[in-house]
Amino acid sequence: MNQETYIEISRTSQYINKMRGFSVLIDGAEMGNIKDGERLRIDLQPGEHVIQVKVDWCTSQTLRFTLYEGEVLKFRCGSPIRGWKLLLVLFSVLGSSENYLFIEQEDEKKA
Repeated sequence: MNQETYIEISRTSQYINKMRGFSVLIDGAEMGNIKDGERLRIDLQPGEHVIQVKVDWCTSQTLRFTLYEGEVLKFRCGSPIRGWKLLLVLFSVLGSSENYLFIEQEDEKKA
């Protein structure tokens, strides 16, 4: 049985990073670039992996996940900086650049 094994990442649409692409890093290697409001599919071998998104020198926290044969995992990424927090963006970037972006696994799994 030949089942597809991959992850899909969706990026929230946000004013703050509208014109910037995020690099998607898996196991430390850049696997693609995702633009505002887009989805990205990455075929992966089953096993344990680490995912992170990056723009310039700012990154998300790393997220460890296990991908099984024939499984599709979905992730969502973006920036938690919205609303009034936009006023503090410079302090956020300089103070803790690893919190400028986020990546999280969505609950839905399908084979």
